[in-house]
Formats: sequence, structure tokens, C-alpha cells
Amino acid sequence: MMNTNPQQETLLIVDDVPANVSVLLEFLTDAGFKVLVAKDGKAALKKTEQALPDLVLLDVMMPGMNGFEVCKILKSKENTKDIPIIFMTALADTVDKVKGFSLGAVDYITKPFQQEEVLARVNNHLKMRKLQKQLEEHALELEKRNVQHRQARVEAEQARNEAELANRAKSTFLANMSHELRTPLNAIIGYSEMLKEELQDEGLGDYVPDLEKIYGAGKHLLGLINDMLDLSKIEAGKMELFCEKFDLATLIDEVESTVQPLMGKNNNLLSIKRPPQLGEMCTDMTKLRQMLLNLLSNAAKFTENGTICLKIDRLAEENGFTFTVSDNGVGMTEAQQQKLFQPFTQADSSTTRRYGGTGLGLAITKQFAEMMGGAVMVQSEFGKGSAFTLSLPCHGQAIPKPTVTEAKPEEEKLVGEGIVLVIDNDIAACDLFKQTLSQLGYAVAVATRREEGLQLANKLRPDAILLNTNMPEGWQVLSTLRNDSLLAHIPVIIESLEEDKQRGYALGATECLDKALVHNQLATVLDKYHIGDKSRCLIMLVDDEVIQLEAMTMMLETAGWHVFPAENGQVALEHLEDKRPSLILLDLNMPVMDGFEFLNHFHKNEKWQTIPVIVLSGKNLTVEEQMFLNQHVQARFNKTAFQREELISQIHGLIARSAAVREMHKEEVKKKIW
Repeated sequence: MMNTNPQQETLLIVDDVPANVSVLLEFLTDAGFKVLVAKDGKAALKKTEQALPDLVLLDVMMPGMNGFEVCKILKSKENTKDIPIIFMTALADTVDKVKGFSLGAVDYITKPFQQEEVLARVNNHLKMRKLQKQLEEHALELEKRNVQHRQARVEAEQARNEAELANRAKSTFLANMSHELRTPLNAIIGYSEMLKEELQDEGLGDYVPDLEKIYGAGKHLLGLINDMLDLSKIEAGKMELFCEKFDLATLIDEVESTVQPLMGKNNNLLSIKRPPQLGEMCTDMTKLRQMLLNLLSNAAKFTENGTICLKIDRLAEENGFTFTVSDNGVGMTEAQQQKLFQPFTQADSSTTRRYGGTGLGLAITKQFAEMMGGAVMVQSEFGKGSAFTLSLPCHGQAIPKPTVTEAKPEEEKLVGEGIVLVIDNDIAACDLFKQTLSQLGYAVAVATRREEGLQLANKLRPDAILLNTNMPEGWQVLSTLRNDSLLAHIPVIIESLEEDKQRGYALGATECLDKALVHNQLATVLDKYHIGDKSRCLIMLVDDEVIQLEAMTMMLETAGWHVFPAENGQVALEHLEDKRPSLILLDLNMPVMDGFEFLNHFHKNEKWQTIPVIVLSGKNLTVEEQMFLNQHVQARFNKTAFQREELISQIHGLIARSAAVREMHKEEVKKKIW
């Protein structure tokens, strides 16, 4: 027989009948297992302590100490309690089988042995134990990270409170100081203008240049004070938008007229490129004017004897504009670009010494743009110039700051949680299953025909399916379920006769139960496969490409997660409530409902706000789509060129952070209740 177990897992056979041991020893050794033998319970306990086998095949009837006593002792010890135990019983020993399950055994095999069945059960339980170990290690790692996140959250909360207090004090100080400073400054500016006019009238023009310097210094200082006040209002969340309709061409003409004197200082030329018909915008006109003046004045300051261009373009489908200010001035290095948009920060100290300024203009421009639903981007090359692009929607509205919504206390859940689909042509059996499973807390759907069963499986995507293969076309139902990429992950438990079990396992059944014992064993089996257990880190994978769906499912399951596949956004929305995934992997191009429409519906429901979303798509995104996704998803990956390790790492991090947020909400709710 071919060696199918290259990792040499260790099995312990406990049986006092040499013939039984010989049969098992021969084909299990040929299958690649390392096999140990014990002829009685006392020897079994000793060998188990010494070797810690991966699985124990345990006979029930033995002299001295029977199999039940051995099982009870093994399950009571910390170092052996997790070793899977499969009892070996005679065909008619139904009482022994039930007692074995109650003591903690995972399965049983009947005598005389069927090699294929024994191998299938042994391999299945070894695989399950290996997966269980991985899940436990993953759970420990998550718990460790959760502790770290909770500690970091506490520290961050303390720092945030301190920062808010300092920020409020700073804002109050700046508001008071700005009032105290602007009053005398306005007087200085006003008197300098009056004196300039009087001196010119009296023919004392020699004094005019000095007064112009006083006037210019006063205006500069007043602008700085106004910028500081704007920044403090933005940081305190008190800056408001006043959206109004206006003709964009008129605003551009005003900006051009205002900025022309600045261009002349360094002998620069201003070029404006715009479509013949710009049309109207509905946004905060004052702030848009201020942003354009900030960008143009910056370009004029860092360019000498050059050309500065303002280019206005209307975005696709007429839903926004881009304003690009480019120059052929000094440009910036990559290191200098990293410091942009930070308050009171310029490219470097040499820039400040040579060109002056505070760095507030770009910081305010960026904050205004984000408030108005837009963005600012920069491209620059040292020595060749820079280009700043401001993108804004046609119809602007204030983007509110994110607020933490109050979590509602969750209702108490029944022990058995999840959906079970029963497919059986026996109406009385369906009623009995429905009654039994409902008492355990499961939501139960029943189907008495093949077509109805497959239709409900596709509609409900249950957590488990209980199938009677003796009904007409029952085996075809099992085959169809196992060959459908959207349903193949669902555990299928078949109720069958002894002679049909091998066929059931061969066709992919998760578990085969005797018809006579199905009601006694069903609760144990459902618990064994964690049916409906929402703590298992379920990932919802939304993609219409079957090959991609299968490949991603395999990758995620190998990494230790459970996967719920959905072929479009509509199916995903229908199952969010009952599946409650820990994370969503979302494609954008899909029939029925694409990723964008799904996100629109998804973010309207407050209870789903803590579920992180990762977009996995090869679609070329427009600026508007990128802006939309930036507001609604936590990460994006190229569907055709992502790094597996990076995606897995991102998923781990997002699930951990999401769990931490939910934990924080629960703690806040508890505090409010108390």
C-alpha cells in the first residue's frame, strides 16, 4: 500500500486480541503511520504518557481495565486530554458507542475492520486535530495581541484626553490673542494708508516707501494671525463650510487679478488654462479662493523668472473639478515632500531662511480640501519644479468627523447558534429534526425534494446540512453540493445505513451517522464541527469568479480561517446578519450588485460598522472611485498582483483591531448600564 503519511504521525492501538492488532498494525504501517501497541489498559496509559501519540484506537472490552476507564483517565489529564480517541466496538454495541461519545471519544470503528473506512476516519481526525492546534495557537496569538491593543488603547485614550485638553487651551489662547493682536494691527494698517495719502498730497513722497513697508509688514502679520486662527478652528472641529452656487469662471478671474502682483515680485508669468465653459460649482467659495491663492502664492515664492500655470479640468461625468498649479521653480526632493502639509513645517531650514514663511498655507489647504470632500496631491522633482493638484466635487458638503456610536447590549444567544438545513423526503423525520434542533437553539429549514433542497442551500447558505441519501436522488444532492464552489465548504452530515458509509465518505460527506442513532449523536456532531460558532473568525469572500473564489478560499482556510463565499454583493448583504463575519474581502466588478453598491448599503447599517472591508480587485479606478473607497474600506489589493503574506498580515491586523473596538464598545455599554 502506498505511503500516504510522510510526516510519520504516531498511533496507539490498544487491544487484547492479537488478531485485531495484527490487521490494524499491517495496513496502518503501510499507510505511513508510526504504530505503537498496548495489550491492556494499564500498558496503554503508560505508553500514552511516554510517547504522547497523535491518536488512540481503543478497544472497549479488555481484561483488568476496560476501554471506558482508560478513556476517562486520559481525558482527565492535562497532557493527554486533547488526544483524539476512536473506540473499536462490535457492530451491535450501540450502548458502548453512545457511552464512548459521552466520555470524550471523537469517533468509533466497528469490527470486522474495513481498511478504507479506518484510514478515512483516522486521517480525518488527525487533520481535525492539526487544525484545532493551529486554531488554538492562533487564538493565543490573537489574545496576546488583544491584550497589547487594550493596553495601547488605554494609553492612547489617556494621550487623546490630554491632547484634547491642550488643544482646547491652545484654541482658546489663539482666539483671544488673535482678537487682541488684530485690533492694533488693523489700526497700524489703516493709519499707514491714511498717512501715505496725506504725504502724497503734500508732496512729501520721499516718506512713502517707508510707509509702504509698514503697511506690507502689517498685512503680512495679519495674514499670519488669520491663518493660525483658521488652523486652530479646524483642529477644534469648529470650522464650518458655507456652500453656495457660483460661477467658477468669475472666481478664477478674481483669483488671477489678486495674484498678479505676487507674480511680478520674482518676474514670473502666470498662465491659466481652462475649458471655454466651466459652469457652476456649489461649495465654499471663500475657502476655494483661499486654497487657490495659497497654492499660487507658494509657486510664485519658489520660482524666479519662470512660468506658473493654473490648469482647470472638469472630471468625468461632470461631478468634480481638478485645479493644478505647476511651476518650473526649485522643486523638492523626496525627503522634503515628506514634510509637506504639516503645520509650521517647511521643506527644510535653508528654505525657511531663503524664502521665509511658516508652512501654514499648505496645511490649511489640505484641511480645507478634506473638509470639502476633496484631496490635494503633489508631484515634484528637485531642480525642475512642482505641481499641486486640488480635486473637489462639484457639490461640496462638510465631511463629518467620525464619532463612536453607542453599542447596544447584545441579546443572550442560545447554546446552538446557526442555520441547519434538513433534506429528507420523510415528513415525519423532518418534523422531528426540526423540533430537536430548534430546542438546541438552531434555526432549521426543511426540504423534502432534491430541487427544493438545493434551492434552499443556495438561498440560506446554512452552517450545516443534514441529508438523507436514501431519498430519491439523495446521492446526486450530495454530489451537487460538493461540486458547487459556493456550497462545498458547508459540512454535510448524512444519515445512512452501515453499507452506505464508505460511499458517503468517498463522495465528500463530512460525517455519516447510523439512521438509528442519528438523533442521539446529532448534537455532539454539530458541536464537534463548531456549527454556528461565530468566534471562529469567519471571512466573507465576495467574488463572482469561480476560480478566484476557490483559490482564495483554499488560501484562507490553510491560514486557519473559515470562509463564507458569496458570488455578488446582493448575496453577501442577505447573509451578513446570520453569518456576522469578522472581515469582508470584496471584489468590485460583479453582476447583480457590484462592490460599490454593496458598500453603499453596508455602511448604512450601524451594526456592521466595526466589520473591516478589504477590496481585492483588478479594476482601474477613477479618482472618484478612489476617493469613495478611501472613505469606506480599510485596504485595497490588486487582484492579479498581491503578495499573499501581505494580505494575510493585513487580515490578521484588521480582525484584531476590529475585535478590540468591539470589546471597547462592550466595556462602554457595561459602564453605562452600571
